[in-house]
Amino acid sequence: MKNKRLWVLLGVIVLVVSAFWLLKFRAAVTNLQASKLVITTNVVDEVPSSARQNGKISTVFVGEGPLVRALQRALEEKIDRAGMGEFELVKERDPIFPNPVLVVKVGNPGPLWTPLFAVSKFSVHAGYASNGDSSFMEAVEETHTSIGSPDPKILTMYAEYEVNDHSWGVISRPGYYQYLADYLAQEIVGALQVFYPG
Repeated sequence: MKNKRLWVLLGVIVLVVSAFWLLKFRAAVTNLQASKLVITTNVVDEVPSSARQNGKISTVFVGEGPLVRALQRALEEKIDRAGMGEFELVKERDPIFPNPVLVVKVGNPGPLWTPLFAVSKFSVHAGYASNGDSSFMEAVEETHTSIGSPDPKILTMYAEYEVNDHSWGVISRPGYYQYLADYLAQEIVGALQVFYPG
């Protein structure tokens, strides 16, 4: 009888741990603070054909881990919902892409996660170029000033986000990463929408 109770207890523990490790849920109070710097250049009245809706947006992620994977999914969903075009995930960063490119660099979030408390502090840099050439990002990262293009129809956007979050409640590990990814994806898509009006 005692052995049976022990096995039942172990089974319940395994189920609870598996739920917190594999399922997405979050019932928590959060204190997310983010400082951001967004630079857009060459905003024009008429959106050039290279950045028109329903085209492809090649998206490159620099970084690894569960936050990057969650951010990939969240950005694809929000870009699609905003009608900006077809999200194309690219594994390698090329010098120049044949269509608009979005590069997202995710710093190590270094989260401390438990089922009842989570904290993280990290940075994300995002750069967009309507002509497929994201090389301007390095110059902006160093100087934090706008780097214009001689061609006024080339649209660029650069954004930095410094995120600091503390969450208390019932939080699964995937649910916590999804929460952070949804926030960042909304910010990045919001910054891009100036190029995709209506």
